[in-house]
Amino acid sequence: MQNSFTVARSRCSDLTDPGLREEILHATGSDDHASAILRCLERFGFDASILRYEIAPRASQRGSRGSATASWTVSAVRSQ
Repeated sequence: MQNSFTVARSRCSDLTDPGLREEILHATGSDDHASAILRCLERFGFDASILRYEIAPRASQRGSRGSATASWTVSAVRSQ
């Protein structure tokens, strides 16, 4: 299973930045997962109260028995 990682909000000012995509791709190991995470970050918008995003793997059972796939949870960490 992959490890959790953090992305600063300031790093997400340009979601089309190939460097950001590469960073997420390196952490997830999957282009599909990287694309899904970028879409999620886009839905958060440009909320100035967000300091960073915590991205964590979540094991899920889909499909046939024993075929575990990973999905990712994106959480915004906001300033107090």
